[in-house]
Amino acid sequence: MSARPRRSIRQTEKAQAAASEPTITPLRSKRKATEPGDPKEQLKCLLQNPKSKLTTIELSDVINVGAWNLLSQESQCSLRNLLPPTAFSGYNATIEANHPSVLHTRRRNEDNSVRNDDLNHATFTDSHFLAAANTFQDHIYLNWTSDSHLEKVQRFQEGIRSGILAAPWKDETWEREHVTVQSMFHAEATKATTPARVPAESLQRAGGASEVKLTTLVKHHIIKVGDVLAYRRNFSSIDLVLEKDCIIQHIHPTSYSITVLTELGPTKFLAPSVVMPVPGPRFPEDASESTRSMDATSPSMLENALLDLDGRVDRSKRPNGNAWKCFTVWRRRENAIVSDDQNGRAGRECYGTLFYLRGSFYHDQ
Repeated sequence: MSARPRRSIRQTEKAQAAASEPTITPLRSKRKATEPGDPKEQLKCLLQNPKSKLTTIELSDVINVGAWNLLSQESQCSLRNLLPPTAFSGYNATIEANHPSVLHTRRRNEDNSVRNDDLNHATFTDSHFLAAANTFQDHIYLNWTSDSHLEKVQRFQEGIRSGILAAPWKDETWEREHVTVQSMFHAEATKATTPARVPAESLQRAGGASEVKLTTLVKHHIIKVGDVLAYRRNFSSIDLVLEKDCIIQHIHPTSYSITVLTELGPTKFLAPSVVMPVPGPRFPEDASESTRSMDATSPSMLENALLDLDGRVDRSKRPNGNAWKCFTVWRRRENAIVSDDQNGRAGRECYGTLFYLRGSFYHDQ
């Protein structure tokens, strides 16, 4: 067997010298954050930057009695004006000027209300002071002290003053979504200035109350002579909110059908001579020339008659909605002051929709 020459594995002198020399890797210098040189900018960075050191330290280690004593007399006097009266020695709680017993203790309270300029050192360890310091740190961390956030707050306050950003009262929101007798009176007063909204009542179902007829409500004196029936429906197909009032002139003694008076054409309110209360029965000669009389035994019948007199909605564009929800009963209280107020109904108050009155009557039986 022929032996092949072996390949030498010995390193050369040049390779050995290169391997013996240590490799030096240059260290990368960390970039330091550039701090503003202006003292005002440094103070602004501490008080407004969310990454400020004030958000990570314990403020009681910085603001304490020792730090207070290191301040000059002038600085202490300036900071005293920012502290409440309770931070000074000799403070006694005083009774407010509107307290019933202020007349008997005014002189004694005035003597005790004299504030001593000596600062109470226990203020720096008080729980209220420490809680306020933590809140101050949270505001810095949440970027609530920055110029951009303060501009937003200023725009918000200006919008509140001017009324642009005024939110509706929670009572108004509740009454809009939960229609009641009281809320419907307020909604009727502001109906001209607010957009049409679908109330929560439109989503309710009559149930067993659907068996109650309009004549039944008239028979049980739920509907009376002199009541104003205010009609309102939103015809979305023609972008029209139609409103029209009618007043009950007479009730048939046996059939309990109602005879109402209303105005001809697209007039909403009744004539003052018709809507003002008069003693005894109301006759057609008391009305104006544009006043019309009609009989009805159901809300649907009354709705179609009012729409025919109004003339703005064709029969083909009239929906088959629940007419009980479109009529609101307005009634005067007994011995109430008669006035031709802004609602055009001579001081009458909202008594509820026919839908609501029918449901209440059904559940009371």
